[in-house]
Amino acid sequence: MNKVLRILFVAVLVISLPPHLWGAEIGASVSSSTFGFTKDGSLDPDDPLFGFSFFVRDSLTDFLDGTISFERDPVTGNLVSARASYKTTFLSISAGPSFGVLNTPDGDDGVTNLIQPGLALGFSVIIPGIFVARADSDFALPQMTGHNGQMFIQRGLLSLGFFLPNVLCSLNIHQRSTVEYLSNGLSATRSITDWGLYTESFMKGSPFRVSVDFIYRVLEYYEGTDSPENREFASLVLGGGLTWVPKADMSFFILGSGSLYTFLLEEAEDDLDRFLFEIKIGTRIMTGNQAGHR
Repeated sequence: MNKVLRILFVAVLVISLPPHLWGAEIGASVSSSTFGFTKDGSLDPDDPLFGFSFFVRDSLTDFLDGTISFERDPVTGNLVSARASYKTTFLSISAGPSFGVLNTPDGDDGVTNLIQPGLALGFSVIIPGIFVARADSDFALPQMTGHNGQMFIQRGLLSLGFFLPNVLCSLNIHQRSTVEYLSNGLSATRSITDWGLYTESFMKGSPFRVSVDFIYRVLEYYEGTDSPENREFASLVLGGGLTWVPKADMSFFILGSGSLYTFLLEEAEDDLDRFLFEIKIGTRIMTGNQAGHR
């Protein structure tokens, strides 16, 4: 039932967009991952999780953009956000509401978790061709009490980038997590934290950009101090991607990453040498007036 509601929600969101937003930047993607924990806190490389995303961005004034987005992250869940972004040549500040939507696990007998209110905040400083610093977050507002099956999403990013000839290099810390209330009164936290070096190479006049990423990933499942269900894995991950820009107002991309070696941080365990992966395929298109201004 939850899957049907999710599909209907996305359909209503797209249909209800104001007509003028179709003269804007539109992006969409589909994704899959085997890095997500199952309900019992294990990793299952044979059962990939799937997701998708959609956003519309429009220029409200010369310095102000508005963005509406929906994302079903294959690891964490569903998130809707609406942001206003103030931009100058060197600075960008964004803020707005975000909502976790229909994140109750399928088959759960607890309270149906329709909406979890939250907040989205972002900040970046850019010195063109030299330096980029960025901080971004989406977080659920705290709840006084929780009910069985309720899930709350949080994610954050810190990024420091610098330009080399034809290459942008970034040092990133990126975390995605969910907190789920269990029937025994405890809560289960599932999180993925990436510490990585990300590189994107480009050449003037070329329609292609190539990225190579080196990531140390920590995967945690936590139910409480000394719980036998707690798990903490680490994975060395190699990633890469290709972006094709056939026209100034259109681009297509494919991003992927795979585990080179995955291990428990506290003790040895067999069967951790199996391949884990993430992949995302998407496009961005600028329509109407946006195609002429960007």
